[in-house]
Amino acid sequence: MKLLKFKSGIYKKILGVFGAAGFLVTFQACYGTPQSYVSVEGSVKDKETNEGIANLQVRVYSETDSVCLTTDENGNFNQTIIADSNFYIKIVDVDGAENGSYQDFDSTLVNGDHTVEVSLQKD
Repeated sequence: MKLLKFKSGIYKKILGVFGAAGFLVTFQACYGTPQSYVSVEGSVKDKETNEGIANLQVRVYSETDSVCLTTDENGNFNQTIIADSNFYIKIVDVDGAENGSYQDFDSTLVNGDHTVEVSLQKD
């Protein structure tokens, strides 16, 4: 009788482990793996006049996410992306002569929230 109770206890533990593992697999299948979100905000200014530059293309990207936006009328931008490690920012003057034709900016950022202040020189 003791042997039967011992085996029964082992079976309950094994079934409990498999039940918990099944729950975790089902949860991940339904809701996905938890993601790390980072916030990037900043401003882009003219190096000579120190005024904000509007309508520059700002691309913020990582291995798992990519977002493209433009600076507002004061040269500001703000975005949240998914990034588990380093992520990148690239600023390009896509309208050229309309706002002065500025040089491109590229940078790698370490995981975490960042405030980026960029001064661009005209071409």
